[in-house]
Amino acid sequence: MTDNARELRGLVADVVDDVPLDERGSDRLWATLRDLGLPLVGVDEARGGSGGTFADLVVVVRALAERAVGLPVGESALSAWVLAHDHEVGGVDTTLAFALDGEYREDMSVLRIPGVPWLRRSGGVVVYRGGDDASFVETGEDPRIDEAENLAGEPRDTLSIVGTAGTPLPSAPPMPDVRGRHTVLRAAAVAGAAEGAYRLTRDYVMQREQFGKPLARIPAVAAGLAGMKVAIVRLDAALARAVDRHAADAGAALPARLGAAAAAAVVAAETASVCARTAHQLHGAMGVTREYPLHHYTKRLWAWPGEVGSETHSAEYLGARALAGGEAAVWDELTA
Repeated sequence: MTDNARELRGLVADVVDDVPLDERGSDRLWATLRDLGLPLVGVDEARGGSGGTFADLVVVVRALAERAVGLPVGESALSAWVLAHDHEVGGVDTTLAFALDGEYREDMSVLRIPGVPWLRRSGGVVVYRGGDDASFVETGEDPRIDEAENLAGEPRDTLSIVGTAGTPLPSAPPMPDVRGRHTVLRAAAVAGAAEGAYRLTRDYVMQREQFGKPLARIPAVAAGLAGMKVAIVRLDAALARAVDRHAADAGAALPARLGAAAAAAVVAAETASVCARTAHQLHGAMGVTREYPLHHYTKRLWAWPGEVGSETHSAEYLGARALAGGEAAVWDELTA
């Protein structure tokens, strides 16, 4: 871990650790994060951002999720990064929406996109209608917002856009690149939530005794705990590769970036499943009570993996690449 990453993790800990778990999605905490500039990490300071790199943003997103914070720092920073290609940013919370997640009305006059993160609390949304066709839509103008939530109780609203509403963003990066970055950020959030669930479970089985000894000394329990840690380490390795491919100075081609993002998405889905299931198994009845904090992690582990492209879609993408170029070529591209 770099010194910069340690400082960012320390900053997140200092800000969040004293906030009660039930308030880690509050407007008050969001205001604090905004004041610190965290939702603009990875955006050039000359464009109104906080500076730093995409790797720094990944560190922040993972550290927040590790502390059961579900606020849209990743989506805000990524949408600001897109906007910064055309003009300065800052002052307005923004989020992202992709037309491939939605559907048009029969007469093509209205585009409906469900599952837009924290749309109701954003001043505008970057909308990708396909390819390089991006625009910025202010939520105070034409779009209709139908409120909804994911399993973790986080806003995942439906955006309805009439016609071609919005300001074009001619310099915006292509949608696959932005979608790939979004996928990596979501995988980082899953890694953080999995780490939080693991630590809570580890502490529980170390303290809880049965037959006069800690639960952790029972072989099956120890094996389950080890399985959680292995899954997290594997996801962190996939994340590191994806972040490296997306580094500004890496010069990796778009297929390499998308392949690494897809691999991270597949591993993230598997990690979420393993860690959520094992955490509840090792906690027993305690793990399903509202008063106990485990659900703050496992609900997100169930909700987050499929929100930015499904595990199946990512696996099919990698499979198609392997069929077209050969397994060895894809493997070399992902690991070299």
